[in-house]
Amino acid sequence: MARPGAPEAADGEPLWCPSGSAYAPESVVLAVRAGLDGPPAYLPAPRPTAEALAELEPGTEPRRLLRLASHCVPHCLNRAGDTCTLAVRLTSPPPGAAALPDCHLRPACKWWTQSGPRACRACLQVATRSPAQDR
Repeated sequence: MARPGAPEAADGEPLWCPSGSAYAPESVVLAVRAGLDGPPAYLPAPRPTAEALAELEPGTEPRRLLRLASHCVPHCLNRAGDTCTLAVRLTSPPPGAAALPDCHLRPACKWWTQSGPRACRACLQVATRSPAQDR
C-alpha cells in the first residue's frame, strides 16, 4: 500500500522512482555502474539495496555505483502536484533512437507512467546524487 498522498499504479500499488533513496526500506538496486559514475548495467532482477550496501567500500556514496529505486513519495523535492518534474526535465529534449533498456521496474515506474519511452531512454543518463554529496 502506498503512503498517503503518494502516487499509485492503476492496481493501487505504489509507483516506484528510478532515482530512489538507498535508505528507504523497500529500496532495490536496478543497475550497477561500471566504476564511479560509469554507465549503468541493468540487473536481470531487482536486488535488495541493503544487501548491496554491505558490499560497498566504506565511505562510498551508494548512488555513485548503484542505480536505485524506491517508492515515489509525496514529499519529494522533484514533485509538483502529481507530476515528477525530474522526469519532465529529462524528457524535454528530443527522444533518442536508443533501444529501451531491460528494466523490471517499468510496469510500476512513475517516470514510465508519466512520460513513457522517453523517460526510459533518459534514465540511463541520470546521476542521482546531489551537489551537497560531492563535498
